[in-house]
Amino acid sequence: MQIIHNGECTRGCNLLTDIQIARETGYDGIEIIGGKLDRYLAQGLTIEDLLIYLDKFPAASIGYVADIERNAPDEKKELLSEVDRLCNLAKQLNIPLVQLTSGPINIGLGLGAPSSYDDILKMPWSELRDLTVRNLREIADIGSGYGIVFYLEPLAWTPFHTLDQALEILDVVERGNITLIIDFWHLFTTGTRPEDIVRKVKKEMIGGVHLCDSVSGDGSNHQDRNVFTGGGIIPLQEWVDAIKATGYDGWWAGEMFSHKHIELNQWEVAKSIRDLMHMLLI
Repeated sequence: MQIIHNGECTRGCNLLTDIQIARETGYDGIEIIGGKLDRYLAQGLTIEDLLIYLDKFPAASIGYVADIERNAPDEKKELLSEVDRLCNLAKQLNIPLVQLTSGPINIGLGLGAPSSYDDILKMPWSELRDLTVRNLREIADIGSGYGIVFYLEPLAWTPFHTLDQALEILDVVERGNITLIIDFWHLFTTGTRPEDIVRKVKKEMIGGVHLCDSVSGDGSNHQDRNVFTGGGIIPLQEWVDAIKATGYDGWWAGEMFSHKHIELNQWEVAKSIRDLMHMLLI
């Protein structure tokens, strides 16, 4: 079982600082935030130098490709291009996992849904499921060419958002490199409880875990995550114990979106989250 640093906990830092913090505060590896990697590369800095900086410190995953239901011809082409680009970067960095999210991601960020999602937002679940499965099969086939496994995150404010929907998709997608991220916040705010994990989830379905907290049970807005992990209402130990009961022994990453704590010493913040996770996992 590995405790992985997630760069969302240190959003004020760049990628190299995230790696340094993860090393110095006792993490087993890092989950790379794609936006930080893009910023790094946009300045002409290289993958080769990044590999030297990582120096055998494992990067467990990279996120994310958003809005996987995109289906208009130009947008579908853009989606698959994004998948190919991120898979290529992951392979170069020896990262085995790439994150996918349901859409539209912008709703929860307060930006509203793109017009291309007008029809998708009105679809009955059976139709949306079939569309999502078709896209995931193409995504999975791209990933297979790079040796990549995907972990799928249904976002709480999107039409595809529940554990049951995710399990249904995993059952019919027929691709071995599509897995599920167990994200405490997204699942908790859409009605999943620890006993549901025990009853419904098999360990081989889990690509990773995001251990995080919530201000309330409102999953309609990302601002509901404005709390330090352990200071909210999610019964963290119950969720940890439920996931462990499946036999899962992979990586766990702490996510934290507290605006206050982003302004504090980022080494102390990262270490506090790592220490909390260690206590929950022992």
